[in-house]
Amino acid sequence: MKSFVLSFCFLCSFFVTAQELDWPVIIPSTGADHTILFTLTQEITLNDAPIDDGAVIGAFYLNDDGALVCGGFTNYQSFTNITIAAIGDDSTTENKDGFEVNESFVLYIQINGIDYPLIADYNLDAPFTDTYSVNGLSKITSLTIVEVSEDLEGCTDPLYIEYNPLASADTDPTSCLTEIILGCTSESAFNFNPTANVDDGSCIEETLGCTNSAYAEFNPAATNDTDPSSCITDATFGCTVESALNFDPTANVNDGSCILVVEGCLNDAFVEFNPSATVDDGSCLIVVIAGCTDPDYVEYFEPANTDNGTCSVFVNGGCTDPNYLQYNPTANNDDGSCLDLTVEGCIDENYLEYNSEANLDDGSCAVISFSGCTDVLADNYNLLANLDDGSCDYLGCTDPLAFNYDEIATLDNGSCESVLLGCTNPEYLEYNPQANTNDNSCLNIIILGCTDQLAFNYFVLANVDDGSCIENIGGCMDTLYESYNPLATFDDGSCLELIIEGCTDSTAFNYNGLAVLDDGSCTYNLLYVTYENIGVATFEFDVDLLELLDFNVLWNIGDIFYSNAESFIYSFESNGTYTVSLTATNGSLLIFDEFTIVIDIPGLTLDEVSDQLLSTEYIDLLGRRVLHPLRGHVYIRFDNYESGTIIRSKELY
Repeated sequence: MKSFVLSFCFLCSFFVTAQELDWPVIIPSTGADHTILFTLTQEITLNDAPIDDGAVIGAFYLNDDGALVCGGFTNYQSFTNITIAAIGDDSTTENKDGFEVNESFVLYIQINGIDYPLIADYNLDAPFTDTYSVNGLSKITSLTIVEVSEDLEGCTDPLYIEYNPLASADTDPTSCLTEIILGCTSESAFNFNPTANVDDGSCIEETLGCTNSAYAEFNPAATNDTDPSSCITDATFGCTVESALNFDPTANVNDGSCILVVEGCLNDAFVEFNPSATVDDGSCLIVVIAGCTDPDYVEYFEPANTDNGTCSVFVNGGCTDPNYLQYNPTANNDDGSCLDLTVEGCIDENYLEYNSEANLDDGSCAVISFSGCTDVLADNYNLLANLDDGSCDYLGCTDPLAFNYDEIATLDNGSCESVLLGCTNPEYLEYNPQANTNDNSCLNIIILGCTDQLAFNYFVLANVDDGSCIENIGGCMDTLYESYNPLATFDDGSCLELIIEGCTDSTAFNYNGLAVLDDGSCTYNLLYVTYENIGVATFEFDVDLLELLDFNVLWNIGDIFYSNAESFIYSFESNGTYTVSLTATNGSLLIFDEFTIVIDIPGLTLDEVSDQLLSTEYIDLLGRRVLHPLRGHVYIRFDNYESGTIIRSKELY
């Protein structure tokens, strides 16, 4: 099974992100990593040409600030398996400094200082994955460079599901719609978060059982108690094994204190004494007689049946001269067995340090010997060989009369070529690719260019056409006219109608029927009206005049109240349906908007609206209470009425 993945899995056109990537010299260790194995079956190409070896391939992750950070890199080698050790996030640090579990790899390649995004073909056969896991393994079988032609629009906020790290500008309206909420998304888990839309690997599977250790039914693996509770029996701790010496019949929870019955001899004065025994089984038979029990020692005591460590002097005959191979350091009596003088050295024939005269190994054997051809220039060179056995062979042409005779060749490989005369310089017309010996026949140097006399760029000196000929095309060459032709090579007088720029959307306020090129100036909304209930029957009204200058406004509240202010507060005195209209004009242009407000408050009367004012408070624009307002300052005013009504307004004191 395979998966084609561009990190973050965007099913759209791919473009390089505007973010400048940072390629570190060393990737710090975080204590966890994931191996990405590249087994590329084809070369990576750029502009249809294979790239050179040595380009840097990096795996990037998003940090807490939404920036791409390199989490591992390697150098590209065509047709060679390479790996990246992608570091995991260090859980002991506050900031995100590596890949999280199940995070995708963002792959880039740097060629000649330019960063290109990569599309990866993942092999998802077990045990391979296409996302990060601790000590995990990924296998990529092909890489494709995303070649860039223009900027990409998309969500640029990494806190949203729709985030596209390759986008350089957001859409209008924005494509950032769904804010990321991390949590456990498995409904069967103990800590399932129904609001989460991105799983953070925190799921804990629910296990039902008694969670109270004070009960006999206690289950240390349980996460939730059952309903009704499975904690029923109070725990009584003690030894619950009936065969134990300290068995407690009242205990229902074993506390590990059991002393099991072990039969044996309990008396340490007998040979059969068993220190682990807890019950005497009558096996004490032989009384301990202490002494030296080894007959090879002078202190040997024949009646002894228990050695007490008194054996001291070894009775041993042997070679007592350390200069001989037969030397016995334990011998205390020379028996004439010293025969061969000691010669130290490596005595293993399988090592380079082998000494044929040595008879005592001194630990100098270090390097295992491998026989073979050790000449790197030989065709049968053995990289593992460290001992040349004269087997080197050199393939080549062994014919001294051939053009390519090789004097060091020992085996003819059939590559001998006959001498062929001709021009061997490819920069001349007379070049003969079959020739291997120059005969001075190179006469006319090649001059590339357009050889078509009717072409726009005909080159009179060219003798080899390089396909660069440009056809002569007549047309309008002035970019200010509608008939402009970018392919034209000469003006044929067809420039007739000038381009008129303006708003070409007939639904826009400033539509220009004469415009043929939209200049992005279309305007759709000129008024933005808002109103808010700020308490009982009191509303705050506000209007924003978009792109309008020198306009006057007139508010009409149900034909009972009028105002020329852009923002004001009004209290309705009785229930009913009120039509609110707004007129904006500058004398030559009038804009009208209208909406309805329904007041339906039980018990609303003129008396309620006319509540007695109890107190007035002022709050500055920073939210601080002001005891002594200053003239000329703007405050938020709160009027507190006897009925509990609070009316808020903004005013210049």
